[in-house]
Amino acid sequence: MITIFKDKHYYLIALSLFILAALYGLLMRLQTVFPTSLINYQNLLQGHSHVAFLGWGYIAVLVGIKQLFISNKKAKNPVYIICLALITISVGLMLFSFPLVGYKLFSIVLLAVFGLVSYVVSFKILKDIEGSSYAVKFIKYGIYYYLLSSLATWFLAYVLITQGKTDLYYNTIYFYLHFLYNGFFVFALFGLLFKVFEQKGIKVSLTYLKGFFSYLNIACIPAYALSVLWSTSTNFIYVIAFAAALLQLFSLLYLIKLMLPVVKSLAWKKLFKYLLYIVLVAYFLKVVIQVSSAFPVIVQASLALKPFLIVGYLHLFTLAFMSIFIFLILFNLKKLKINNLIAQVGIHTFIVGVFLSETLLLLQGLLLFVKLNPIPHYNLLLLISSFFVVLGIVLLFIGQFVRKSLLN
Repeated sequence: MITIFKDKHYYLIALSLFILAALYGLLMRLQTVFPTSLINYQNLLQGHSHVAFLGWGYIAVLVGIKQLFISNKKAKNPVYIICLALITISVGLMLFSFPLVGYKLFSIVLLAVFGLVSYVVSFKILKDIEGSSYAVKFIKYGIYYYLLSSLATWFLAYVLITQGKTDLYYNTIYFYLHFLYNGFFVFALFGLLFKVFEQKGIKVSLTYLKGFFSYLNIACIPAYALSVLWSTSTNFIYVIAFAAALLQLFSLLYLIKLMLPVVKSLAWKKLFKYLLYIVLVAYFLKVVIQVSSAFPVIVQASLALKPFLIVGYLHLFTLAFMSIFIFLILFNLKKLKINNLIAQVGIHTFIVGVFLSETLLLLQGLLLFVKLNPIPHYNLLLLISSFFVVLGIVLLFIGQFVRKSLLN
């Protein structure tokens, strides 16, 4: 098994894990409309989130880094082959361990295996990656932030055993999520994009690229303060959080100045440009939401309306930013097919589902925040939108096995 898996196989494996994670999400939506004791919502949520990030997101990004930044000779090293196989197996088993037993011994062992193996492959990439371009810098810092985020996974067990689910427990989880989201995925995905630009001869302003990288990097660590405001009223923490939010705004301005001329001059297919627009808008909204979270009134509203505002933010990042970003990269590299009707219907259906889900989540939270009437039949509508998300991914997966274009 280890010797027959190529990069293209891992992309399909990652996509199949995405389907299964999305199906878990659909089951959770179904639970809100048609409650049943057969489904343990919390256990299913653990499986859904872990497989979405560690299966779909991490594997797809990791293989992309190996393919674009590691020479063919070094990429054939058994370390990469063995690590990718172990990571895939451990995440695959999480599909069953979390729904069946929850965050217990078996799941913890799988997470430990995943964590240790990810260390090996991370240090291997840092050793093998060559060059000093900003694309390389983005990848390196993405890995640094991944390693930083992973420290929380080991500390979490200690906190749970010694203190239980206290504020420290939740802030440890937020530490992990912050540096995984805003560290690893943001830096790695932009690194992959800028590498694609390099390969295709697309010129970008080095001045704006340096500004984007620098401010984003400086903001990343202090921006963790934005994740802990819910548990403190210390003015110093609010000052740090607000400063980090401003730094992120500066980085966003540099990104806008960087991307505007690039987007205008791109000779990409309409679909690829369309996906890039979605990614950039989603990133813009992500930063705006983070900046707004530096204000106490928004912090309190987010806590009170967690099922809408916080979940909406998480799905904005996971689906509209991370997932569509990965699709954009893989379509450009021709590692996922998009040249047939089934695949094209799939990606458009997925986008419709994401748009509907985000609109419902954030709009419902906003309506409740301003004390207006909530959206009628909200849970049913959210279930329908989640169905479109799953259907889109399934159709895209099926489209990978269509040999002849159905558009001819």
